Amino acid sequence: MIRPFLLAALLASASAQAAEPERWVPGWSGPPIGYEPAIRDALGRPFKNETVRQDLHVGISGRTVRIRLTNELSDTPLRLGAVSILRLDADGKPVAGSLRALSFSGAKEVRIPGRAPILSDALDYPVKAGERLAVSIYFPDEVAPPAHAQMVDIATGDATALIDLPNPRRARASGLVSALEVSGTAVTRVLVTFGDSITEGAGASRAMSWPDQLGRLLAGQAKGRCWAIANEGISGNRLLSQGRGPAALSRFDRDVLGIPNATHVVVLEGINDIGNVRDPARDWQPPAESLIAAYEQLLTRAKGRGLKVIFGTLLPYEGAAYASPEGEQRRQTVNSWIRANKARFDGLIDFDAAMQEPGKPNVMRLSEQIGDHLHPNDAGYASMAKSALPVILAQGCR
Repeated sequence: MIRPFLLAALLASASAQAAEPERWVPGWSGPPIGYEPAIRDALGRPFKNETVRQDLHVGISGRTVRIRLTNELSDTPLRLGAVSILRLDADGKPVAGSLRALSFSGAKEVRIPGRAPILSDALDYPVKAGERLAVSIYFPDEVAPPAHAQMVDIATGDATALIDLPNPRRARASGLVSALEVSGTAVTRVLVTFGDSITEGAGASRAMSWPDQLGRLLAGQAKGRCWAIANEGISGNRLLSQGRGPAALSRFDRDVLGIPNATHVVVLEGINDIGNVRDPARDWQPPAESLIAAYEQLLTRAKGRGLKVIFGTLLPYEGAAYASPEGEQRRQTVNSWIRANKARFDGLIDFDAAMQEPGKPNVMRLSEQIGDHLHPNDAGYASMAKSALPVILAQGCR
């Protein structure tokens, strides 16, 4: 016989567990940067009465998913007629029977206010790490939404209920999904990788950026399986001025502090500020001291929210199109500050040392770059991931 006080305690415990909210963590990320009609392979026009299908690569396994759609860089409300999700096989083909409609507070259609994101309702849709998904969005109106430009498939009309898009056109255009969030996972730590093209993975094959490869290395070790990674890199991004996407100081709250359950951040940003600007009369060329002041700001803001902060040294870039002796001096000054302040951080990843050409420390390793002396290739990103692995593992799991 259960005594009354014990029964009451059990009921209270069960009630507390039932009321505990789901814990969401990032499964894929694509921070918004703006509409770019003139970039290579771009669609070059607004969407109108079209369905856009966006490919996502899932980083962690989980039971339930939801997507985050962005309208954060527009002042105009954005109407979506319908949204759906489906699985893709290893060849990128839709998997029969996997299509599900997504809803927003129970509704099929949604209107996203200007300067706001919106989350879909949670969907019981188990996913596995490494799996590919696709989200289809119907745009009934003529719109050019400012979102992360990527290769998408575009079809006429509302095709969100179709497994195969009719006569799709492949083009680089706005991908409105800025995040896939997952619950029902064993993840206890969330690492945000914050930076520019070298973090996003410019020049890499699919899912071969250093954060992607780091995620797989962590998953392969018993002490690393507690991690989820949100890749918040934007190619062409800068610390202190508008490049591609908002400056790092202005997007930090959205793309780092706003990540659900974020615990750690790796900061690898600044090479685009160091590189020579085309028109000094119109664009600011910040000195090293200003970049260091920006790092101090990021450190203070992250620590104020309880995040552990890890800095990465800036990679060699001699020979890049915007390199100069003056820029190299700025890079050396910044890296010296990062190394000298290691004790203030929760970790330091010496990407600079990992990626130097033997005998030419100012040059990125020739066998591990794409030929522009700025961006690693798949092997280079693998070296970066291996350099990051012990630093992340040293953070431990809770």
